[in-house]
Amino acid sequence: MEENRKNILKSFKTMQIDYSKKHFPGQKTGEVVKLLIRKHWIMDFKIGSILLLIGIIPFLVGILAGDLIWLNAEANYFWAFALFGILYTLFMLLIIYIKWLNEELDIIIITDKRIISHEQIDLFHRQISETAVEDVQDVKGIENGLLASIFHYGVLEIKTSSKDVFFTMKHVDHPYENARNILDLRTEKTNKPSA
Repeated sequence: MEENRKNILKSFKTMQIDYSKKHFPGQKTGEVVKLLIRKHWIMDFKIGSILLLIGIIPFLVGILAGDLIWLNAEANYFWAFALFGILYTLFMLLIIYIKWLNEELDIIIITDKRIISHEQIDLFHRQISETAVEDVQDVKGIENGLLASIFHYGVLEIKTSSKDVFFTMKHVDHPYENARNILDLRTEKTNKPSA
């Protein structure tokens, strides 16, 4: 039983995800996806925590307003506070959804030929940049802070030969491993003889 569990854990550690069957808009013929880099799940937790804190405010105001309403015995105040609470909640849900969407749509796609960065800046503002794998000069993974060290997330920076092209993605899952994988792919691509 214990040996079986060790084998399962070992297979999870050495398991590589096969992205070769993934396709994306703008993919060139013969291009194979090698790596997809997304944000760490800690961003979902942070946004959920903000949602929880913001969601408590209308209930606290409602409890306090309920005491005032019963003291004044005015039913009109109840409906005004209820309407305010509903509108506040809907507005905050919209703001949180936009924030979540901006974080969720950030992705870096690494193929065998190029690196494509999709960055969602605002709701209607998206930036897409790309460079050839051969143009990568330096890749840096940074884990800064206690939580980042515990949960292994941080910043991934990709510098290219052009001084204007610089990819940065914050809150990336396993930045050191992703940096190493990108550098390995670059080394494999530059050392391969051209056909």
